[in-house]
Amino acid sequence: MAADDRASPDQSPVDVTDARAAWESLPEEDRTALRDREAARLFAIGSDHQRNGRLEEAIPEYTRALALNPNLAEAYNNLGVVLRATRRPEAAVACYRRAIALKPRNATSHSNLGNVLRDLGRFEAAVASHQQAVHLDPKNPDTLHNLGVALRDLGRRDQSLDCFERALDSNPDHIPSQLDRGRSLLLAGEYAAGFKDLEARFRMRRFQLRGMDTPRWTGAKVKGKTVLVPCEGTLGDIIQFARYIPMIKDQGANVVLEAPAALADLLATVPGVDKLVVQGAALPKFDLHAPLLSLAAIFKTTAAKVPAKTPYIAPPDPGAFRLPPGGDFLKVGIAWDDERPPAHATPAPGLRPFLDLAGLAGVTLFGLQTGAAAAGLKDQGADALIIDVARRSGGLAGLAAYVDQMDLVIAVDGAVAHLAGALGKETWLIAPASPDWRWGTSGDSTPWYPTMRILRADRRGDWAALLDQTRRDLRARIRRGNGA
Repeated sequence: MAADDRASPDQSPVDVTDARAAWESLPEEDRTALRDREAARLFAIGSDHQRNGRLEEAIPEYTRALALNPNLAEAYNNLGVVLRATRRPEAAVACYRRAIALKPRNATSHSNLGNVLRDLGRFEAAVASHQQAVHLDPKNPDTLHNLGVALRDLGRRDQSLDCFERALDSNPDHIPSQLDRGRSLLLAGEYAAGFKDLEARFRMRRFQLRGMDTPRWTGAKVKGKTVLVPCEGTLGDIIQFARYIPMIKDQGANVVLEAPAALADLLATVPGVDKLVVQGAALPKFDLHAPLLSLAAIFKTTAAKVPAKTPYIAPPDPGAFRLPPGGDFLKVGIAWDDERPPAHATPAPGLRPFLDLAGLAGVTLFGLQTGAAAAGLKDQGADALIIDVARRSGGLAGLAAYVDQMDLVIAVDGAVAHLAGALGKETWLIAPASPDWRWGTSGDSTPWYPTMRILRADRRGDWAALLDQTRRDLRARIRRGNGA
C-alpha cells in the first residue's frame, strides 16, 4: 500500500494561530524569561562552537541569541572575538562597542576592542581602549600585556616594557608577557635577552614538537651525533631560521630536518640537511633535538652578528614555471597582504595602493600573493594588469621558481618577503609603522637579508603615501634598468 502523506488523527498539525494566541496570553515577564532562557541556550551552543574552532557555526547562534536578548553583552563580546578571527574587523569593533555600552565596566571588552583597533592600524585608539581596561582591572596580566603590545606599536618602548614587567609581577608565569617582552627587546636590537625570553614558548600547554622527549642540544660538542631540528612558527619564520642549519652541520652533526609539507621541497635544498622528513611522517633515529627557532640563541646571535649569507635555499628548475616573455621590461613581483591569521599578522595595505604601480611604463607586474587575498586581483579587475603567477605555482617551491626570475620583489611582511630575501633577490619590504621585531624600528636595511630594502609607513599608517613613494622609487629603478 502506498504511503499516505495525509495526517492521521493522532498526528494533527499544530494550530499556529492557537500557539500564537497562547504565547501572547502569557504575562510579559514570562515571555521575557522564556526568551532569555532560549537566548542563554543559543549562547551556550555558540560558545561551544567557538571553543572547538567552529567559528562560522558560532556566528548564527550568537546572532539568534542576541535577537532574543539584545542585552546579552557577553554574546556581543564573543561575537566580536569570532568576527575578528574570521577577518571582519569593522563588524567586530561594532560588537565590542555594543558590549561596552551594556557593561561599561567590563575590562575584557575594552581590551578586546583595543586588539581589533590595533589590527586596523588605529594605534592611538587601541592604546586608549587598553588603558581603560587596565584602569578597570589594574592587576590583570592579560590587560597589562595587551596595553604593552599597543604601546609598542606607537614606539613607546619603555612604557611597553613596563607593562610587560607589571604583568609578570602580577603573574610570573604569564607566558604572553614574557614572549612579548622578548619581541620588544629584539625589536630594539637586544638579541641575547630577547631570544632568551622567546624560550618561554616551551611552557605553553599547546606547544608541542616531536623529539622533545630526547635531550635538547644547547650548543655542546655534537660531532658524530644526529640532531633532529623540528620546524616551528610561521612559514616566514621557518625560511628565516633555516639559515642556521649549515652551522649545525659545521659542528660535525648529522642533521634531520622535520618540515611542513608546504616547504619540504625548498628546505631540502638548504646546505647541511642530511635528511628531510615531512611533519607527521616517521622519524629516523636521532640523539638530540634542537627546535628551529632556538638556533639563534644557541649560536649566540647578536644584531651585529647575524649569519646573512644568501642565497641559502635553491629554487627548482623553472621548467613549467618559466615567466612569459616580457621584452626589456623590468620584472617585478608583488605581494600585498599578510596571509597569517589576524592575531599573528602585521598590518598590510592590501592590493588597492599597489595598483598605482601598474601604471608605470617599462615594468611587468607579477602577482606573488598567496591565500585568500590573491582573489583581490580578479575582484578588483586587476588581473589584466598583474599576471597572477602564484595561482599557477602549485605551492611555495613553484613560487620560488617564479621569484628567482624577478628583477625585483616588492612585498609586505610575510612568507613571500622571506622567500625573496633567502633567495638573495633584490627585495623592497613594505613595512608597517609597527613592524615585526626582525625589521627593527629605523633605517632601510636589515641584517637578516642583505639584498632587502625596508620602506616604512609613518605612524599614521598612511599606506597611500608609502606606496606613492614606492612608485617614485620604482620609476627611478626602471630608468636604471637591470644593471642596478
